[in-house]
Amino acid sequence: MQSQSTDTPSFATNPKEALQHFNELGFHIEYGVLNDIECQRYIHASQTLENALNGSFRPQMMPHRQNPIYLEAMQNRTITNIMNLLVDGKAMGLQTEYFYCQPGTRGFSLHQDNFFVQASVGAFASAWVALTDTHTQKGGLIVYPRSHKEGLLPVRKLDIGPAASQDPNANNEESIVPTQYKPINATVPKGAVLFIHGHVVHGSNPNTSNEWRHVLLNTYIREGESYRPGNYAQREAIEL
Repeated sequence: MQSQSTDTPSFATNPKEALQHFNELGFHIEYGVLNDIECQRYIHASQTLENALNGSFRPQMMPHRQNPIYLEAMQNRTITNIMNLLVDGKAMGLQTEYFYCQPGTRGFSLHQDNFFVQASVGAFASAWVALTDTHTQKGGLIVYPRSHKEGLLPVRKLDIGPAASQDPNANNEESIVPTQYKPINATVPKGAVLFIHGHVVHGSNPNTSNEWRHVLLNTYIREGESYRPGNYAQREAIEL
């Protein structure tokens, strides 16, 4: 499996080329979005969330409903300005999720985010915010470049059961990826954001390191678009 190239355009210096890069590959890494202090604030606040307090350290769905610091993170102006371009309109906040990914955590099966959300093509995208360095051994993401061009793919059900410290929906099924698409391992350093098209196939490696992999996932939808709220996530569009 290949690793992604770090020779990519930036929205900070060349937004037109960066948008073309995202539209072609279905993902984009923007470096240096958060500084070390911001990353540490979000990690520290994660200890106030329900799944830290109960000791399960499962991913915390909608942490912004428990601590307003995560609404602040969703409103990050650099991220929302990029999202306005990615969804080709005004981006509304839709979902947050905090991933602790302690050592030994099972990976998330291959999936398309829009499988869960059911939004219009191009109206929905995700921002995967690395609060610590992430790489293959530390639960880093697996991405299938250009797979978003297929639209929603069929899935196969999995029968591997839940994992104690993983999202309860992480391993229910997996996307069936056409053989012409080849995966890469995405290395995302602390403070960088991996922007993900709603239809690009991705998953994550297990965390085989001895370090926690803290990540905040924010998802966004174009204003006025329909979406599936979900029984577990209970998504609601948020004015930013």
